[in-house]
Amino acid sequence: MNSNSLYRIGIVQLNSTNIIANNLTKVKHYISQSLKDNLDALIFPEATDYIAENKEQSYELCQTTNKTFVEPLTDYIKTLKLNKLNIFIGVHLPSTVDPETKIRNCLLRIDHKGEIINEYQKIHTFDVPKLDIIESNLVEKGTKRPEVQAINGLLKIGPGICYDIRFPEQSLYLREKGAHVLLFPSAFTMVTGEKHWDKLGMARSLDTQCYSVLVGQVGQHNAKRASWGHSKIIGPWGDILLKLKDSEEDYGFLDIDLNDLQKVRDGMPLFDQKPKGMF
Repeated sequence: MNSNSLYRIGIVQLNSTNIIANNLTKVKHYISQSLKDNLDALIFPEATDYIAENKEQSYELCQTTNKTFVEPLTDYIKTLKLNKLNIFIGVHLPSTVDPETKIRNCLLRIDHKGEIINEYQKIHTFDVPKLDIIESNLVEKGTKRPEVQAINGLLKIGPGICYDIRFPEQSLYLREKGAHVLLFPSAFTMVTGEKHWDKLGMARSLDTQCYSVLVGQVGQHNAKRASWGHSKIIGPWGDILLKLKDSEEDYGFLDIDLNDLQKVRDGMPLFDQKPKGMF
């Protein structure tokens, strides 16, 4: 689908493990399944390449992801000879600043030719001592602002990853730069997912008058780690427009019309009403 203002966005909810080859097989399956739906964009969760059992294993696996996951994936996409599909997928990549101790949590945009044309590195790491989770012990914080991605003409997509959803400044920045859709590929914990997942997505949509794509890891990854799932797309009016299965792997898509988006923004012109230079 793509006729002037019309676009089709697909999302995939996954249960990734520490077996990269199995995760790659799932990704290929869902890409293949989606081809009949004529998507403009297909969004996978954070950490699609793997979810490790501990910090040491995550570092070790990351050193192989380019060869074992990213390159085979781009090679596969090239064989499909697509004409417009863009894939956004969360992966781990080796650090370029501190390769001996750190890794990077990134969202790649792979175009229909199988070329990586954008890489967003997660800015806000999930550091919550109460949950005994300090992501920054291993993951290097991103320092570059996210770039709005133009998709197949008019559609503009703003990237984020998981914990970024809690910082409205990033979403507001992306809206200021022209975003229509905000991406939040995630691996939310069960505790924070139940309490905050939907509320945060609705808040970011209402803040920015954008579509918010909440696509998550789901289920038990290993003995110590599980993810909330409940993937969905929320509209610019704060309503849930697409909802996947709560606790299973799943795929679905939503048709959006940028004319409908503009009607919401025209009806309540928030970004025209901001006092200049005050905030």
